[in-house]
Amino acid sequence: MRAAGPAGDRAATRVYDQAAQLERTAMAWNRTLLALAVNGALLIRSSSATGLWAAIAGFVVLALTVPAWVVTHRAYRGLMGGPAAVLLARGGFTVCAAALVVVVGALDLVAVVTHR
Repeated sequence: MRAAGPAGDRAATRVYDQAAQLERTAMAWNRTLLALAVNGALLIRSSSATGLWAAIAGFVVLALTVPAWVVTHRAYRGLMGGPAAVLLARGGFTVCAAALVVVVGALDLVAVVTHR
């Protein structure tokens, strides 16, 4: 039996790195979405002091983070090559998620400024 040479080692490492990269990306999105969900819950909680808009914004944030979490959770669970992996690799998902982070940050800032 022949031992794998340097070319075989590189190919195996490349496949392993691709799988590890998807896992790291999915875990990073899970952490980001958890933070967004907590921010949504805090907006809902602060609605008594900031107004009805905070409750509505909090529910919208939660409604957007749950489906995104399901997608990243599927990718993390090993559906590599499936719809979740394809969606994570697309730029559209990343742009929407980044926009959601910016919107939640702006809503949090408004909640802090308008808190009585």
